[in-house]
Amino acid sequence: MKAEQFFYNHLVFRHEEFTVWKASEKEIKPTSVNTALRYYAETGRIKPVRRKLYAVIPPGQSPETFAIDPYLIAGKVTGDSVLGYHTALELMGLAYSSFGQFTYITTQKSKPFEFQGQWFQSVVAPKALIEKQKQSIGIISIDRQGLSLKITNPARTYVDILNRVELCGGWEEVCRAIQNFAVLNVEEVIEYCLLLENARLIATVGYFLNQRTGAFAVPESQLKCLRKKIPQRPQYASKKTKEKFQLVKPWNILLPISVIEQSWEEPDAEI
Repeated sequence: MKAEQFFYNHLVFRHEEFTVWKASEKEIKPTSVNTALRYYAETGRIKPVRRKLYAVIPPGQSPETFAIDPYLIAGKVTGDSVLGYHTALELMGLAYSSFGQFTYITTQKSKPFEFQGQWFQSVVAPKALIEKQKQSIGIISIDRQGLSLKITNPARTYVDILNRVELCGGWEEVCRAIQNFAVLNVEEVIEYCLLLENARLIATVGYFLNQRTGAFAVPESQLKCLRKKIPQRPQYASKKTKEKFQLVKPWNILLPISVIEQSWEEPDAEI
């Protein structure tokens, strides 16, 4: 396979992927790999995104002006990148709004960076999942421009955005996005939520599932399963702010009043 075929199949690629290809071509020497990458970068065929991460520039396009798909970048930043949180919402068409911030989950150290006016940040995979060797739960693969990317499925995304509201644009964005979930595998939601062993999160997820028991067909038995794990003392559902919070029973969590009342809803248009 020639380099052009490799580039065609790897619009964004990591150094180790190029190394594997070089090995298949019987050119595994590090000097050969680095020399080739430097040559393709200097000739404008590829563009370095960050250390050990490259994007392919189509023939006839300029490395300075060609816009590289940010989802491909986020999905390739580390060898185990998983698109999650608001980024997963956007890809699934469930986000209320979009913004130039892309979040990926990884078990590796990965510093945030900016590229082509977009901000990329990592989130460490939940410790409870790593300890239980369940990092792959709720992760699926999708095809985007010929590349296979890992992304959290709807059930895991539902839980994750309620867990880290600050990563998703705040409560209004999260609540509006949740309303966009037409279907939801509640069993998967509960299984994943319980694995995280976070009483605050369990109560928060339980509250929001309870708000749409009809839409998602949530039986009382499943809600009861969550109630057994709620905090013994009231906890804030998210970081405390200047906004007023209210205790929500029987979940024993404190939610912003704006969330409870959905007070950001636009008033009915006057006729």
